[in-house]
Amino acid sequence: MSCSYHYKRMLIFVKTGQEERIEELRDTHRLETRSQSDQIYKLRQQLNEAEALVAASQASASHTEEETARRNAEIERLAVEVAKAKEVAKEEEEKRVKAISLLKTVRQKLVKAEKDRDDALKEIGESKEKDRLEREKERAERARLQSEIDAVNSEREKAVTGLRTQFDKEVATVKERSEKELSAARAQFEVEIAALKMSHSTELTLKRSQIATLETSVNNLSRKNMASFEQLQIRQAELESSQHHVGTLQSQHTELQFQLREAQDRLTLLAEEISDLRGEQEAQSHGPGVSQEDVSQLISTMEAKYEARLAELKKNLILAEKERTESEANWSRKLCDKGRETDELKLILQSSARLREEKESTTGVLKSEIEKLTAEVQNHQRHALELQLRVDRMNDAETSFQLRISDAQAEAEGYKNQLENLKAHEVQLRGHIKTLREELRKVQNSAALLERQRNPGVGYWTSRIENTDSRASISSGSEVPSRAASPGPTSSTPSKGDEDINLEYLRNVILQFLEHKEMRPNLVRVLSIILRFTPQETRRLIAKVQ
Repeated sequence: MSCSYHYKRMLIFVKTGQEERIEELRDTHRLETRSQSDQIYKLRQQLNEAEALVAASQASASHTEEETARRNAEIERLAVEVAKAKEVAKEEEEKRVKAISLLKTVRQKLVKAEKDRDDALKEIGESKEKDRLEREKERAERARLQSEIDAVNSEREKAVTGLRTQFDKEVATVKERSEKELSAARAQFEVEIAALKMSHSTELTLKRSQIATLETSVNNLSRKNMASFEQLQIRQAELESSQHHVGTLQSQHTELQFQLREAQDRLTLLAEEISDLRGEQEAQSHGPGVSQEDVSQLISTMEAKYEARLAELKKNLILAEKERTESEANWSRKLCDKGRETDELKLILQSSARLREEKESTTGVLKSEIEKLTAEVQNHQRHALELQLRVDRMNDAETSFQLRISDAQAEAEGYKNQLENLKAHEVQLRGHIKTLREELRKVQNSAALLERQRNPGVGYWTSRIENTDSRASISSGSEVPSRAASPGPTSSTPSKGDEDINLEYLRNVILQFLEHKEMRPNLVRVLSIILRFTPQETRRLIAKVQ
């Protein structure tokens, strides 16, 4: 009775301990089933995504099938076209045979045409002979016309020489005016060029300083961008390494889950063995032969063995749970850190993008400013080239004017020589005039003395005396009354004054004749009166001047 009581009590104790353990196992099983259901939900989502991908692949496969069908249709169409091309080639071959026959007929016609060509060449030779004769006639006519043209050219050259002399005189006045204008324009252009050079140099220095500052800013921005890009690459590498670590931890988690499943399977096996052992114990308790002490020992050994196994399994489960919780906490922390780092990297990327946009905008502005500066520099260079061309033109004009001035100076020297010759001739003429006047005075004095000695007559002789007095007054060219009534010594002083007056008048008339072309016809008449030209000489001079 005591043994049965103890055995029952032991069984109750074992049942209560087993029920507690089973409850704990149920709780763990419930938690595991919940985690498994979550995993199943995730796997279903992944399966849906995979199905969507499969559907997309099927759609792409259908699209590829449609494309293959289209290509097959194109291949069939091309085969039809090849057949048509073969038929066309046959037709072309037939056409080629026909063309060869036509070429043969054309060759026969060409032989005939060559014969006609030989006949035509003979006719052309005859026509060339006729043309040669006509050309010889034309050459003779041309030589005759050339001689006439040479005569006309000689006459024209004579007229040109006259016009050239007139033009040279006009050029002298134009040179003086152009020299004055050139000097004024040169001074003005030099002032303008100096001002333009100063303004251009100042603008260039300002623009170069601006370009240097902008280049430094661009270099600084590029350095910052490179530094941020390097940091971003480092963070991306860290993120990739963390993702790899997360993958390794997930694989470890799956391995632990697999170990948990194996432990659960072992527990189920142990429970089945316990149930088998209980059945054997019950059978042994009903059957004879085995004592209760052996059964109790076996039960105690089995319980101790399974309790040790359960304790190890619990320890393993607790360690796995701790490791899982720690790994989840670590990974949550790491994920939070990585999320912050990614946010920071996003901000850095946004700032770098903004900086890049600003840099691009500044570079665009700089490029536009550089283009404007280059355009301005080109405009300044063009303006400087235009000014240089103007200066060169002015220098060329100046050289041409200097050449003209040198020619005019040479002509002036020639005119001076002519004037000196004229002066020498004038001096000679004055000497001759003086001698003639002295002789006239002597004759007039002798005639006056004779007239005084004679009594005044009547009629013819009185008129003759008046005529002689009038001729004497004209020959002297003065406005003084006749010298017939004046004595010899008193008439010498007015004759010298008249001579000076006449020479001054003659000099002024000759100067006006040389200076003013438009007054020459009138001055010729004056000179003919002064120098007592004949009518033929005056007409001849007027014709030459006009």
